[in-house]
Amino acid sequence: MKIKYTVTTLLAIGLPLLSSCNDKNAEAKGGHKGHDHTSHEGHDHGSHDGHDHGDHEGHDHGSHEGHDHAVAGPNNGRMIKESQAEFLVTDSRNVQITFFNESYEAQSPEGKTVLVLTGDRSNPVEMTFKVNGNHLVSEQTIPEGNNFPTAVEIDLGGGKKFEDKFTLNLSDCPTCDNKEYACECHH
Repeated sequence: MKIKYTVTTLLAIGLPLLSSCNDKNAEAKGGHKGHDHTSHEGHDHGSHDGHDHGDHEGHDHGSHEGHDHAVAGPNNGRMIKESQAEFLVTDSRNVQITFFNESYEAQSPEGKTVLVLTGDRSNPVEMTFKVNGNHLVSEQTIPEGNNFPTAVEIDLGGGKKFEDKFTLNLSDCPTCDNKEYACECHH
């Protein structure tokens, strides 16, 4: 019962957050979301003090600072934030989760729980996992296609839970050996 609630929560809260990136990008590019240009009462458009109309100080669009970037793991997958776990899509389109210690030596997945929700927003796939050596491997495969919103929840036990949300872009990076979802090139 708890797992269904957790997955439902990830679906209801997590996946819509991924679509908000487009709103933030439009806003950062001058879309001025939430700013009404039809009413000029109390607003001097001659003076731009305290109101940014495109300088975007502190935000270098070339460097992508402030955006979430992947950290690649030892197997060229994506490290899940602060969890020491690597998310990797295998050639057969299964998800493989590998847990590492501080020296990046693979650790047993016993006692750890992983939930992954991915695929088309209107028909997401809830992945279940089985132990395969030092890995957890999904029993389901990633649907055909690319660029799926993905939510991952890892429970290491003892109250240690980690969540990550990202777009699962399975395209090859043109400048490194990783897939785009695990690319560190920042291009």
